[in-house]
Amino acid sequence: MKRMNQVLAALLACLLCAVSCGRANTEVPADKPSEAAETKGEVTYASVDLPAAGHEPTGNEADALLSDAVTAFSEKFYKLAMPNLDENAVFSPLSLYYALALTSNGAHGETADEFAAALGMDTAELNEYLYTLTGALAATKETTVMIGNSVWGNAANFEVNPAFQKIAESYYDAHAESLTFDKAALNKINGWVSEKTDGMIDSLFDALDPEQLMILVNTVLFDGIWDKEYEEADVMPGSFTTADGQSTRPDFLYSTEYSYFEVDGAKGFSKDYKDGYRFIGVRPDGDLEAFVADMDLGEIIEKSGTSNLKADCGIPKFAYEAALGLNGITEALGIRKAFTDSAELGGLSSSGADVIRIDSIFQKAKIILNEHGTKAAAATAIEFGTTAFMPEIRREVYLDKPFFYVIVNADGIPLFLGTVEDPTK
Repeated sequence: MKRMNQVLAALLACLLCAVSCGRANTEVPADKPSEAAETKGEVTYASVDLPAAGHEPTGNEADALLSDAVTAFSEKFYKLAMPNLDENAVFSPLSLYYALALTSNGAHGETADEFAAALGMDTAELNEYLYTLTGALAATKETTVMIGNSVWGNAANFEVNPAFQKIAESYYDAHAESLTFDKAALNKINGWVSEKTDGMIDSLFDALDPEQLMILVNTVLFDGIWDKEYEEADVMPGSFTTADGQSTRPDFLYSTEYSYFEVDGAKGFSKDYKDGYRFIGVRPDGDLEAFVADMDLGEIIEKSGTSNLKADCGIPKFAYEAALGLNGITEALGIRKAFTDSAELGGLSSSGADVIRIDSIFQKAKIILNEHGTKAAAATAIEFGTTAFMPEIRREVYLDKPFFYVIVNADGIPLFLGTVEDPTK
């Protein structure tokens, strides 16, 4: 956490200053946040205007721009993750998408450009689209779909930008709170995650690093009932062959569906949940990893939703959970500068100082699929730490006036207590 290499810091500070000066004479488009930056010592202070904080959301209904952006992001996400997965896997690209979109509100310069490129549109558009999407997903009668967002500032060493907090609360319905990153905070954050995922993920964090500055969390919960539930006679053991050729006997859910489709290298079907949601199952002709590497997710979604071809189908019942580190995947998606000491995330801080960077991103997810429906939840955490430009906090304790002391054993049991009012006597 202590990255105070002075030579490197000075070089990077000069680079940031040069970039900032180069932007100073550039006209800012009317639809872009205005920004300016100045360097004081080793710290770059970015004056980033967050226009979304100045008005209430109006919202944008989901359209091809949003669906194409999220689908493209999801496809890239899956292809990047697949080679590193072991056995069963479940994750939510949408959860990472929300977390990065909210974070992008504090970015400027090249860092903001990387967020926009990876997410498929700029922050202003994302805020309006996701504001509406959150409400639309929740507005179902028999299916539970809930998006949760939260921002947790470390009260011991960081103050969240009030403008960023306002955006988080108004556009993302986020819970925002500052608290000391101790055991009580750990329990509170994990409790929030458990509540938002209906207990599916009861512990997102094992511990909190007291030197981290901020944590941002997104949760996605889906609890869907099959539009036509399976009858008892539809459930029976079947044969499943694993990748290494082993044969297992899970319970299968058998049905006839009118949604058979084919894509290059695979065939599949979809089965409806209530409220218009669908499960799409795809069976590759050959190796799963090879199919995923070349698949077109948009084509799969489109064909599964337009076919009326009849097929006999079977789905094995399953339930499992998984955890996935997302640093490498996020960087491969194009968001790189936010992980470095050159991160331009000053909009997250009340001081405007570019002293905050993304330390880690990870996700936990769980899914249960049975004859009644499917329940799935995911929680994505972005942990923020300090850059090398973070001014070192100097602390001093000189016992140069009357003081108290205590001597304890290895278990912390006091053996002696005393005071010193004049050490010369």
